[in-house]
Amino acid sequence: MPGTFIISLDCEGKWGIADRTKRIESGFITKKSLMGAYEILTRQLDELEMPATFAFVMAFTLKDAEVDEWLPRLTDVSVDGLNWMRNFRRSENLGDFSGWFCSEAFELVRDCGRHEIGCHGFRHLPLAEHITRKAEAKYELENASALAKMKGIELKTFVFPRNNVGHLNELARQRYIGFRNAHPAVGRHGRVGNLLRELNIWEGAQCSEPSSCGMVSIPGGYFLNWRHGVRRRIPQTVTLLRWRSILEEAVRSDRTALLFLHPHNLIDGHEMTALFRGVLRIAADLRSRDGLLIVTQKEYCEMLQTGSSDRGLPAVC
Repeated sequence: MPGTFIISLDCEGKWGIADRTKRIESGFITKKSLMGAYEILTRQLDELEMPATFAFVMAFTLKDAEVDEWLPRLTDVSVDGLNWMRNFRRSENLGDFSGWFCSEAFELVRDCGRHEIGCHGFRHLPLAEHITRKAEAKYELENASALAKMKGIELKTFVFPRNNVGHLNELARQRYIGFRNAHPAVGRHGRVGNLLRELNIWEGAQCSEPSSCGMVSIPGGYFLNWRHGVRRRIPQTVTLLRWRSILEEAVRSDRTALLFLHPHNLIDGHEMTALFRGVLRIAADLRSRDGLLIVTQKEYCEMLQTGSSDRGLPAVC
């Protein structure tokens, strides 16, 4: 039976680096640079007829004309003793929201008609229970749902900011059917361990996971190497060998391969466009040759919930 491939994109703009002042001040994220990245991603996916899940920070989707209405809801919140919104407040005082809001990216993805719009929070607030209190998590999730309703979309799957999984009961109350989990091995040995893992050209795919709070736990998968800083030294050929191993094992063992990245990684990552295209071509070859099933997070969840697929289900280990 064929394996399953999920492409999961964390769509966040400056919200993803809200607490990283130097990254904000570097100015690499602008509306123009973001749109270039989203146009590349959607074009490459459409050329190969592949669906993906674009999980948006919902505040990021606001139009200029909608910002004033929603500013009162973009409240300050403490994370690790600091205001999560401090860099946003500086931008607000300067009257420069470039990179914080980019409705054009959201509309580009939505209008493709091929992709799932998932949720990546309201303000990209980390939701691990040791970081964020229940009331703050509830506020974050309720406002994400309210904004999605205003946009006329129904959110079905969730991607946790920074992969900090938590407050699953609150997530279930918002009627999500699934969430992207964190890979149990990724991050276990810190940044050095993650870097060394990028050199594992025999990396494997994942089995399906037990449900949690009535929701499908989507295997967390692997980050597509962001070729920036020391990570730039990892040859593309090594990364492509790694992904070939992951995808081939998904096919061979009826498991799940999930790739995630941030669209803004294409802005300051060296030759990321070619790397992403290379992984897609491997997947396209396995789809035509061996029946690799390429689905969105929502489709994966529905496939597991119904228990019926003419192509079979991912393996349970």
